[in-house]
Amino acid sequence: MPGTALLALELCAVLGLLTVCSFAPGFFFIRRFAWSPMEKLCGSVGLSLLLVYLAAWGVYCFGPRSPAAAYWLVAALSVAAAVAARRDIVRLGLSPAPGRALAGFVFLLLWTFLLLAAIRVYSGATWSTDWLEHFERCLFFLHRFPVDTPIFPAYQLPARPPMMNVLGAFFLGLTSDRFEIFQLVFAFLNLLLFPACCLMLPALAKSRRRPVLLLTALFAASPVLMESVTYSWTKSLTAFYVILGLWFYLAGWRKDDARRTLAAFIFLCAALLVHYSAAPYGLFLAVHYTVRVLRARGRKWRQLAVIAAVCPLLLATWFGWSVAHYGAGGTFASNTSVTSSEHLRGHNLEKLRDNLVDTVIPLVLRASPLPPALHQPNPAGRLRDAAFIFYQHNAIFAMGVVGGPLVLWLLYGSFRRPSRERWFWAALAPFCLVVGIAATGERESLGVAHLTLLSLVALGISLLAAAASRRRALLIAVMIGCAIDFSLGVYLQAHIQSLENSPREEVYTSGLSQRTGSPQIGNPVPRQLSEIAWVNWYQKHRFRLCADWLAMLDQYQAAGGAPDRLLSLSRANLREELRADSVYFGGWYARHGNSLDYLGDRVASLPLGGAPVLTLLMLLFLALMGTVLRRGLASPARPAPPPVRASPTRKRPRRSR
Repeated sequence: MPGTALLALELCAVLGLLTVCSFAPGFFFIRRFAWSPMEKLCGSVGLSLLLVYLAAWGVYCFGPRSPAAAYWLVAALSVAAAVAARRDIVRLGLSPAPGRALAGFVFLLLWTFLLLAAIRVYSGATWSTDWLEHFERCLFFLHRFPVDTPIFPAYQLPARPPMMNVLGAFFLGLTSDRFEIFQLVFAFLNLLLFPACCLMLPALAKSRRRPVLLLTALFAASPVLMESVTYSWTKSLTAFYVILGLWFYLAGWRKDDARRTLAAFIFLCAALLVHYSAAPYGLFLAVHYTVRVLRARGRKWRQLAVIAAVCPLLLATWFGWSVAHYGAGGTFASNTSVTSSEHLRGHNLEKLRDNLVDTVIPLVLRASPLPPALHQPNPAGRLRDAAFIFYQHNAIFAMGVVGGPLVLWLLYGSFRRPSRERWFWAALAPFCLVVGIAATGERESLGVAHLTLLSLVALGISLLAAAASRRRALLIAVMIGCAIDFSLGVYLQAHIQSLENSPREEVYTSGLSQRTGSPQIGNPVPRQLSEIAWVNWYQKHRFRLCADWLAMLDQYQAAGGAPDRLLSLSRANLREELRADSVYFGGWYARHGNSLDYLGDRVASLPLGGAPVLTLLMLLFLALMGTVLRRGLASPARPAPPPVRASPTRKRPRRSR
């Protein structure tokens, strides 16, 4: 196990590699395009990640068994691209809009690192094991597990598309396959949603102004966006590509630009390679392009042919490989949208109706109790889970307790003044809302906004930033909402996720069932969290606990302190638990001392511990809110245009006739 100092060096190294490889390759190719600076910045990021994915995927499919040398070659080419384009990079960095967006991104990266430094157990309402599933998927591509290896907890590999996991494997292969590095890589990639939202601001505000500082504050205080960034899954990077695709589509439509339109569809394909939740947005753009845009284009058949040739080739990198190894059924029927809906066959319309209602009306307004699996003696844990469901599962309040209703009001006001692009948004939002919910396989009484609607949520928060920057009363209301959202959805969530057992206090208890000999929740303690939170904690410590319990059973048998039947049953169950390391993780736990450590665990082991992290987070939030209010309230109101005075008319002399 590497020491803390070595881990710090690896984290710095992977951060530098992420910065170079996520920007330089794409910028080298598009730096001469007649695009705006923000389009070059975000387009370079989108293209760079796609190029790195294609290179790393090619290494996985055709490269050597040990990919480290090939990965370093890709990284070296990225550095060479940065050196070759260094002057253009400097010019881009000196441009005002990219400079402000990058400053906001750096602040949010520090903010995200503080959150990760506090988190020691991922948890929240009914969410469990996704973070571990995606770590295993990265290990799958990094260490070339056999293709028939099941994905934890019980998935096939094609249940999720591979792009972000392949990128994760690439950066882990350049450093080491530590879970802490995996956390930082996924947080960086998920946070790229922020510059895409900065790019979209003028389209939402109908102005050239980009209130990046206010958008930074809304991101930092958003429970949904911060959870999507810190929780190690793939939906936020998907939203980055979706919003990037929407911007280039609208810009291509507005400017009649075939290059931007092609870029839009390429980015939508990349979004689909990250997560299948991008499908509704890609479907909408495909229909809109065919019905509304294509007929007015010159050389329309040539443009359509290029899009129809490039996009299937890009998607075939994954689907073609998957069909070859898993068959069409394993590729297209293993997704959870299909497997979860099999038992609801014949009742899909009822499922859609109920999920739609439950996604729009929050649980607290339906006066429904929390699920039994969330019952717990910890009052802070109960409040956290209630707030978590309120924000994460609801389509309106995902944009904030004040921000959500304000966004609906802003949409109503904008649609009263119709224009071509407003009709586009008026069609896009309900289409993706309904189709996204319909694509959800399971019936979820808590709401399903967290599954497919993150792109709409990010667009709504961006619209709120664009509108609040121009109205002081609206800005004050938004800041009050940010304080509530941060307190209940960010700070409280970070506090609950920072809880871990210590010599002074126990939050998660465990033992062996006397009937089945399998692991179970132990005797309740005053600060114990829910059963679902315990599942996440158990998955973190699973192999260490099982190894300790096996040693303990040997001592019991030597002392004659337990029945032989219970001992044999417990041993069989514990060995089956330990066998999961070789079945799912290729022996990763055995190579790492049966231990899975979070970044928060590393910070907690420092002399000062993790206690100052949440204090620093609160102070940073207060400083951010104060800066936003000071600048927003100090900016002068827009002066009324001076009255236009009529020029005095000269009396013409009468002409003599």
